[in-house]
Amino acid sequence: MTEPWCSEILPPDIERIKRAVEGTCELCHEYIPLPLLELHGIPSGTEILQPQPKERERNILVVCSTCHRHIHELPVPEEKLRARIEKRPFAVRKEILCALHYVPKRYSLPEDTDLARVYDETLRNSSAGYYR
Repeated sequence: MTEPWCSEILPPDIERIKRAVEGTCELCHEYIPLPLLELHGIPSGTEILQPQPKERERNILVVCSTCHRHIHELPVPEEKLRARIEKRPFAVRKEILCALHYVPKRYSLPEDTDLARVYDETLRNSSAGYYR
């Protein structure tokens, strides 16, 4: 079963998301063969026509069919589901974001940054025992 909120995710990306959690249900922590894992989408409070990858990652849970059925049939609190998502290891979160085609924003220095001053301050801090 595919959630409407997850319907725009392509099958190869769904496969990659399932591999990111190493084939385990994020609720019961049981190993499940990849074809039997499902994505449960938790819609965000505001409906977004095309959610960004970070928004999707925060609202997707990879679950087995039994847990997925329980989520829909029993009153599973949304807070409990979100707590599971919050506990994802960084590497899993990063892999899911890659599967959702997340591209981080490029960092650029502020225009008024004096690099010579930053360099001098860095040297001063490191010579003052900054790295101890």
